[in-house]
Amino acid sequence: MEEYINPAAYEEQSVNGTDWSSGVLPDKLENGANSVDCSLQLAEEQNQLPDILGINEMLIDDTGSGSDSDSSSGNEADKEPGKYFYPSFEELENQRPPEVGMKFPTLEDANRYYSTHALLTGFVAIRGQNYVRKKFHLECNRSRKLTPSQDLKRRREIDSINRTQCQAKVVVKPVKGQWEFTAIQSEHNHLLCPSPSLTRFFLNCKHMSTEEKSFLRVLQQSSIHPKKAMKIFKRMGSSLGNLPFKKKGASNSESAEQQRKPNSDVEKTLKHLKELELQNPCVSCTMQTDEDGIVRSIFWTDARSRMDYEIFGDFISLDTTYSTNRHNMPFAPIIGINSHGRSLVLGCALLQDQRAETFAWMFRTFLQAMGGKLPRSIITNQDEAIGKAIAEVMPQVRHRFCKFYVMMKAREKLRAFMAERGNINVELHSLVDNSLTETEFEEGWEALIEIYGASENEHLQILWQTRKNWVPAYFREDFYPFVGATKRGEGTNLLFKDFVLPKDRIEKFLEKYEEMQEMIMKIDDEDRLQSKTELSCFSLQPIEKHAARIYTRPIFQKVQKELLHSTAFNVQEIQRGTLYRLDKVFDYENPEFDRISFEVLVTPDTNTIKCECTKFARDGILCCHIFRLFTQFGINEIPEQYIVPRWTGKFKEDQVVLYKEKCLDTHDINQSENTLRYAMLMTKVSDISKEICCDLSKCDKFMLELDKIREKLPTVRRNS
Repeated sequence: MEEYINPAAYEEQSVNGTDWSSGVLPDKLENGANSVDCSLQLAEEQNQLPDILGINEMLIDDTGSGSDSDSSSGNEADKEPGKYFYPSFEELENQRPPEVGMKFPTLEDANRYYSTHALLTGFVAIRGQNYVRKKFHLECNRSRKLTPSQDLKRRREIDSINRTQCQAKVVVKPVKGQWEFTAIQSEHNHLLCPSPSLTRFFLNCKHMSTEEKSFLRVLQQSSIHPKKAMKIFKRMGSSLGNLPFKKKGASNSESAEQQRKPNSDVEKTLKHLKELELQNPCVSCTMQTDEDGIVRSIFWTDARSRMDYEIFGDFISLDTTYSTNRHNMPFAPIIGINSHGRSLVLGCALLQDQRAETFAWMFRTFLQAMGGKLPRSIITNQDEAIGKAIAEVMPQVRHRFCKFYVMMKAREKLRAFMAERGNINVELHSLVDNSLTETEFEEGWEALIEIYGASENEHLQILWQTRKNWVPAYFREDFYPFVGATKRGEGTNLLFKDFVLPKDRIEKFLEKYEEMQEMIMKIDDEDRLQSKTELSCFSLQPIEKHAARIYTRPIFQKVQKELLHSTAFNVQEIQRGTLYRLDKVFDYENPEFDRISFEVLVTPDTNTIKCECTKFARDGILCCHIFRLFTQFGINEIPEQYIVPRWTGKFKEDQVVLYKEKCLDTHDINQSENTLRYAMLMTKVSDISKEICCDLSKCDKFMLELDKIREKLPTVRRNS
């Protein structure tokens, strides 16, 4: 597999055929900060796509515009007791693609048939043209197209639709007292967006018990949204228990219930892990035991996480702020970041304690599961034991503590001290955030301590002694993508807060791991679909169009902000053709550095360019200061060496192909055979279980025979 290169290495490469030492002095900027921010806001709104699940779970749309003013193209489904469209059980069981010649007793029956097909296929059906009640069009909800003026003025809404003039439709006409499909166009000119969870929910309806079907009808008649109905069945633990959990449904009452439930012991956790391994052969679990054979720590991961680490393993983060409420075992998720800038769960551990030896075991186990590949950089919460473990296991990896946690602890420790000294807290944060060099920070620190007479404060002394472990100025050339903008450590915390409590039951961390992984997969699928649509630009600059073509949507939006902010600077040439100063002449919201000017160094011999803010080395995208010089020099495309592959749209797809080829060349051929045998066995057992589950005596006999078979089989220890 092609190895990923640290962005800092790109900065010293050259741009062939580009001369940055020439160019005229800048023109005056015409627009103020307000117009700058409004332009970006408009572009961002146009770049937002509707929630994919939201489209598939809408009502049957009622926006048809027929040629007949007396059209009956309104949504007749709304006349039913249920507000939302639910296919009947018979409609689900008999569903197949629409064909010419299909006949239905009523127009509503034809409408429901096509709507059920649309729901399971991945689009929404609406009523289209109505020709004097003699011919109706049932169309894709993207069949129409917004006019340019409407498109520019519309505000982002959750259920907004991206019209594409899609031609997919069926024509239904009354023929001899029945309604018949007379013409069908099945091809869509856009990506279909099926909801895997909702589709699985409806397809499994035919396996419901009579009581479950009756309950679902009650939910429908009570105007319960399909997503909420799906979640209710999930919580009830019904036959549809395989459905994913929707994170926004968590409530305070559920959290309180979790607190009241008694904790389980480690044996229950191990049992759950064994069941998880049986359900998914790709899950691997490793346990740390003491001299008595008692399990003390647990680490687990899966095949998808191993692939993600192989592709995006250059940067990882670790957060240990969660722990179990009974055993007080630290919960340690290892997090990565994908090509869309989203968090990935690469592995999780429940640890015996927070000693350096325990963390060292976890890191060794993690690296062993990931084939020995080392990350380039890692960020963790402030913990001396973690630092010792990383220095022992991964001494060549760049490690820093999360600035957010360090400053949060400082506020707690220095609350009274700072209250007596006015603005010291504000000035301390400004010094940490805005220092671009080590010298600048150290000189500013000495001045701050002297002004406020804080030289004797013990906690400030500790902050100073450990400054090289957490102050951003000491990591300016290292790859820590968007840590400053998103509080990457805090982002890890936020990733889990919707699933578990800070102090939670030990098995809850294992249960929610599966649901969280499914949520991450869903978001990744949505991001990939959105990145394939055309992005809106706020300007007419060719370099913005170029960025829209190469980057994933979320990364393009970050680059777009830098391009927009670049218009807030003027350029001053300090040394002919080599050194430039960028002076901010307009203010804009949330600048990364609260400074008036920045220096950019150009090397004419090699045609390289480097800004003192070092954003490219840190985040892997160019800063607004360099983009301003590109405009000055007439550079219309981002030079190749300043395009970091991991942020581009095709990077993951290319790397997945290489990863699969690599796996096929090694041990994964045997793993594929194991997976096939596992699937065959599970299918066989599932068929038998469906036949006998209603007969208690048969179930008991079957379980007894299974135990006898298991005793006869030789014990084989699974490899992790």
